[in-house]
Amino acid sequence: MEKVGLNITQKEFKQLSKWAENVYNTVVVIDYFVASQPEIEECYNLAPVVKHLRCDADLLNAFFIDHEEELEK
Repeated sequence: MEKVGLNITQKEFKQLSKWAENVYNTVVVIDYFVASQPEIEECYNLAPVVKHLRCDADLLNAFFIDHEEELEK
């Protein structure tokens, strides 16, 4: 995969990382709620979408965690 260079400051990176972490934490709570309420039809219908969203949020959050060390160099 081709590496794309983005010119962002350390402050911008930290803000994006914080937002990604907030999204991930929110999705974890939503996923738990939806999974624990299968008798509610709307929750049952949303469960696969929320699972997919949680996977994407996890990948995004992991990206920022993995690249945080590179920024500090």
